[in-house]
Amino acid sequence: MKAMGPEEACFFTQQVYLIGTEDEDTSPRFAPISWVSYSWGSPACLVISIYGTKQTKKNIARTKQLTAAVVTEDMLPFIEQCNRQTYRKEAMESFHVDIIQAETVQAPMLADGKFTYECEVINQVELGETTTYFAKINKICASDEILALDFFDLRKIKPVIYSPENYFLPGEHLGKIGDFSKL
Repeated sequence: MKAMGPEEACFFTQQVYLIGTEDEDTSPRFAPISWVSYSWGSPACLVISIYGTKQTKKNIARTKQLTAAVVTEDMLPFIEQCNRQTYRKEAMESFHVDIIQAETVQAPMLADGKFTYECEVINQVELGETTTYFAKINKICASDEILALDFFDLRKIKPVIYSPENYFLPGEHLGKIGDFSKL
């Protein structure tokens, strides 16, 4: 097996979220972020790591509030316009998305998002140029489509998965927890 250095893109799958914050002039700001996890406990939190200098980080530092929407395949053209590396002014001008205000935090969200968290940052950790936020979940907004599912079937939800420089969709349900430990 070949060894890889820590500076290489050696991480694998990460689900993409659209982080919504509010600029000082109250303009909505969105950033696609894939370093997101969940902390089970009281309070339940999203754990969001953001690298580098971004307006989103400045907004979170100022307001301590954000939304985090599960990115689905249909959102990708808009998501790419929220990313500094793929933003194109002419492409952004061709989009129309309905943006609404979250109910429990001062942050924007997409009106037609399938699954969006409204969060308040309760703690953060700095490590180099990365800030990791522990964001208490105040509310979860789920579409009727999601609520109608028997379980969180990723084949139907179609969350976008990021792996270095590429997007993927989940394709196969392998079973439930415990299915592989039966004798």
